[in-house]
Amino acid sequence: MAILTIILLVSTAFALGDAIIRPRTPCEDAIDGAVIRPKTPCEDARDAAINGAYIPTCDHHGQYTPKQCSGSTGYCWCVTSTGQKIQGTETPPGTAINC
Repeated sequence: MAILTIILLVSTAFALGDAIIRPRTPCEDAIDGAVIRPKTPCEDARDAAINGAYIPTCDHHGQYTPKQCSGSTGYCWCVTSTGQKIQGTETPPGTAINC
């Protein structure tokens, strides 16, 4: 009978929100304290792409990678740091490109 009473008390405490909450872990504190930077133009373009359209490739800093490729056509080309295509650099699928 005592065990049933304890179970009921604990269940009631949880239901009422009176339960003891565990301390936060260092990982949880770090996640909440992390500074989230605004998206870069490359990340904005990538996230706004329509299915089947060219999707920019961004590096781990969110900047355009020098080599960009179309997933649907296989063509690749070189771009500037702002993502502008460099004239004369487009190559057909399977062709090596050095940007």
